[in-house]
Amino acid sequence: MAGQRSDSQSAESFEYMLLERDPDLYRTVFSGPSQISPWIYPSVLTLQHRIGRGPFGDVWIATHHQRTEDHDRYHEVAVKMLHPIREDQLQAFSARFDEIFSKCQGLSNVCFLHGISTQNGRICIAMKFYEGSIGDKMARLKGGRIPLSDVLRYGADLARGIIDLHSRGILILNLKPCNFLLDERDHAVLGDFGIPSLLFGLALPNPDLIQRLGTPNYMAPEQWQPSIRGPISYETDLWGFACSILEMFSGIQPWRGKSPDEIMTALIGEVLKI
Repeated sequence: MAGQRSDSQSAESFEYMLLERDPDLYRTVFSGPSQISPWIYPSVLTLQHRIGRGPFGDVWIATHHQRTEDHDRYHEVAVKMLHPIREDQLQAFSARFDEIFSKCQGLSNVCFLHGISTQNGRICIAMKFYEGSIGDKMARLKGGRIPLSDVLRYGADLARGIIDLHSRGILILNLKPCNFLLDERDHAVLGDFGIPSLLFGLALPNPDLIQRLGTPNYMAPEQWQPSIRGPISYETDLWGFACSILEMFSGIQPWRGKSPDEIMTALIGEVLKI
């Protein structure tokens, strides 16, 4: 991606180019004072170290340098660096992200998005850095079980976030304890705002991302080969939410110890019996 904008916020309108390499794929975006641009110039986003890895890419700690006329600010952020996306699919992906970015602004139970950039030729989504997740908390507890009072409290926080995203037409499709972040007040925040839905329907270089729209242990039946077993709907997120609540309460991950293929075989087999 390439950007034609300064690092500071300006009261004047401007245009910027969002895609890179192939000039035919460039898309001019107009932004005015009331519109926040999601684009982060690569030079002001510095990756520090990797802290996680998931089915859609890696998670890094990074520094976001924001410069204004009065001062410089350095924000510690979490960056989801996605697996490579084909160049001819970048425009569709960026258009989807623009829409989600604008809809997610101001939601209290959804992670705060700083914006989107590129590093080493891969798309990077920068978001507020949270010190830990419910998954991290479970790993520290005996048996991995969270007290029922906390399960109910976290569940209410997460349900509000899910409802907020659904009301804005956003499917999450990757609900799991490691994506449930904890803020400074010990409230649960959704750390995924629908990355699988951003990728859904795109021709991707990694076939697994096409065949499996989510994290296997938490996927609804229609998320396996979604073009065949769909449609994907808001109800799909209820499956991942329910699996996560059960895991928080019991300390046992759904389908623990099984490979993705074994999970799909068992799950689809049970569905066919219904």
